[in-house]
Amino acid sequence: MPEDALPQPAAQDPSDGTLLALLIGAFFTIFTLLPGSSTLIVSWPWVFLWQVGLTLPMLWLLWQLWHRPLSRLGNGFDWVALLAIAGLVVSTLGAEFPAQARWYGWAAVGAITAFYALGSWLRYPQRFHILLRFQGYLALAFILLSLLLWTTQIYQPELARLSTLQGYGVNQTFNFELTSLRNWQPIGHQNYVAGYLVLVLPLLAGLAWSDRGWRRWLWLVGMVLGLLNLYTTSSRGGWLALMVTGLIAVGISLLYNRLPRPLALAIGGTALGLGVLGVIANPRLRQVLSSLAQGNFVGGELSYRVVTNATGWRMGLSRPFTGVGPGSVPLVYQKYRPHWAGRDAELQFQLHSTPAQLWGELGLWGIAVALTLVLVLVLLTVRWMRRGAQDTPAGLPPVLVWSPLAGLFAFGLMSLTDYQLDIPAIAGTLALYLAVLARTFNPVSTTEDSGATPRRHRLIAGVGLGLTLAMTLWLVPAYRAWGAASSGFSALTAEPVDIDRFANQLEQAHKLAPWEPYYPYQLGYHLGEFALQSAANPPLRQVLLDDAIAWFKTGNQAVPYQEFGQSNLGWLQVEKGQFAEAESSFREAIALVPAKMGVFFGLGFACLQTGNRDCATEAFALEAIRHPALITSPLWRVEGFADVYPAMLDQVEQRYDELIQQAKEPTLSSFLHQARGSLHWWRGDVAGATEDWQTSGSDLQQGFLTLGTEQPVDVSTWPETPAKYAILAWQTPDQRQALLERAWVTQLEDIDDLAQALPEPQIITQLVASMETATDFTDWLQRTAPSWQPRSQRLGFGVLSRHIDGPNPSDFLPRVENIPVVQFFEPLFTSPVFLPALDRALEPYQARLQGQ
Repeated sequence: MPEDALPQPAAQDPSDGTLLALLIGAFFTIFTLLPGSSTLIVSWPWVFLWQVGLTLPMLWLLWQLWHRPLSRLGNGFDWVALLAIAGLVVSTLGAEFPAQARWYGWAAVGAITAFYALGSWLRYPQRFHILLRFQGYLALAFILLSLLLWTTQIYQPELARLSTLQGYGVNQTFNFELTSLRNWQPIGHQNYVAGYLVLVLPLLAGLAWSDRGWRRWLWLVGMVLGLLNLYTTSSRGGWLALMVTGLIAVGISLLYNRLPRPLALAIGGTALGLGVLGVIANPRLRQVLSSLAQGNFVGGELSYRVVTNATGWRMGLSRPFTGVGPGSVPLVYQKYRPHWAGRDAELQFQLHSTPAQLWGELGLWGIAVALTLVLVLVLLTVRWMRRGAQDTPAGLPPVLVWSPLAGLFAFGLMSLTDYQLDIPAIAGTLALYLAVLARTFNPVSTTEDSGATPRRHRLIAGVGLGLTLAMTLWLVPAYRAWGAASSGFSALTAEPVDIDRFANQLEQAHKLAPWEPYYPYQLGYHLGEFALQSAANPPLRQVLLDDAIAWFKTGNQAVPYQEFGQSNLGWLQVEKGQFAEAESSFREAIALVPAKMGVFFGLGFACLQTGNRDCATEAFALEAIRHPALITSPLWRVEGFADVYPAMLDQVEQRYDELIQQAKEPTLSSFLHQARGSLHWWRGDVAGATEDWQTSGSDLQQGFLTLGTEQPVDVSTWPETPAKYAILAWQTPDQRQALLERAWVTQLEDIDDLAQALPEPQIITQLVASMETATDFTDWLQRTAPSWQPRSQRLGFGVLSRHIDGPNPSDFLPRVENIPVVQFFEPLFTSPVFLPALDRALEPYQARLQGQ
């Protein structure tokens, strides 16, 4: 049907709320194209604008309801919405943290009202085309902006970094294995970008099919660029979801003869070929398929999702009828996280699986809503297909019905491995698609009875407005707190630092929103940091230390399931001399994340100060088993630690012997032999090291044994690792500086900051000098090797806390590390990120110590 023949909307119909619709479109565009939008919405003042954007659909719906009765969406969509609202209410009422649940539950209500407001606005067939084209143009802008930002801010700087590394003899290529190189622009994460693309690419295909002239070419170009954009995200879930959706689309086309069979087969074959080519060209896709085929979930992002899904399952299982509450995942995550997860996925604000997220936060209600929505869409599609799928009640071309359905299907597949319903660009697109589909098969009647009494629907609108006003007033203190805290954090960057203004503003924020742990934690950390820097002023130090301890306790009372709050409170109590209290705090931290670096060390130190030597020895040993590099720390030469060091090493060796006898899994046995061999080598037991490393060893272990005999090691066949060039530096004195620099930059970690990847001249000088003063290779590592005292930074603290205004804190854990060991020879003293068998084996020992 030509668009000119479609019924035209009445001019300036006041019931449409055109101004509100335009404002919503503007906010939707802003939060779709705003670089870093997924994190900016948890910073001031963007969080306030985000809340305004959530409130506008509510006001738009209430405006429409005031002027005319609200038409049902029909076909079961109303039941889905009712079920969702009921689930949100029940889950919020049963939440352990009701304030956060109300806040996030209200945001979900905003998305539901957007769905209804759009459905009410789609009263004329022409508006379907307007809305879908608007989404198409927005998708084009998104794709162009994403590629531009990725090229200028990620790709080109990485080429410059690789060129710099070539000066050190390191030849690397652009590698999508590094998270920082994947295209996360503009939303803020590569999976979010991929999720948005799998939603909109089918729409661009549908628009290209249905439109004519220049628009068709525009949509086709957008499709090609969109596929390129998806490739730059290196998203395995996105790529596979789009491939499956495309193949199903070709099958449907063949079934309904929408395309000539040869053309459909040609398109399908081309799409499949491009998909397979994309898999072959992307090492991440090849790796995940290989791992899945072998049933290997160890390490990487597969194990990461195993942990988050298991955590979500435990959340829902603990409260199957309510879940833990909307927005409660980051607050209770460590309470439900299994200890066998080790160091993987220590803290998350979402569970990287939509089913797991819905089950964890809403319980049975969340699963019921998701399944009901899927059932409604499937039944609606099947019923339409049985009628031939040639036309729709609203007159929308079939291809523009299939396109949103394909986008929803592809996104549904991807949602199995990620949760993205809290992203404005994605949530808005979902609401738009669902509104189009609902109204396509149940159009709004434009022949309403103008004489109908408005009393009932205006009463409902008034009640809705009152509820919206009440929630807005409830949220006002939270946003005042956010603004006050943002002002307080600015005092930290002032010259000089204004401690008083910072403390006053953050304290005011806490009073306005006492249910937020973020403000007391930031106060506790920064006041504690100032206290440690005030050693020259003992009275000020004591005041700051007391305040810091008090604020950490306040944060722990607000949310008791945060290892960060418990462990850092423990270290401040150690500084204060409150060793018994510190012991209790460290035990609380161990109960949450026993594999976290420093928690058993802190317990051991507290026990040592209280005279409980057995507790200290066992705690130090358990820390060393989980983090073997601890045994190489120069800290053990310090008075107090030196006395317990031999007993701790004996305890570690005894525990290794017991664990090896108990080990049934080959991976655990291999790790334990490798670790015990390293312990033997460090203690000078070369025979013991040789025996263990024959069972589980590599070229590096054999190289260490050879170096112990003062024989040269041929490393020419070794892979490009830091250890290779560090050993070459030892064996080639006249090239030590250049080889040590090359060892330093030959790192396999994802270091996106060039300054961090390049060697510091002072450290390289120290390493060269330490080699020159050592009598042999073993003497270098054990006696003359330089050390440093890095701080364990909580890099994701802001994002995980859903506040990014303040700086990320660091732990008060005193780390003293042997530089060559941690930088060059980490494989000998490795701490596995994910080895469930190890953490399960350690649980009885940890439980016994916790019971003392």
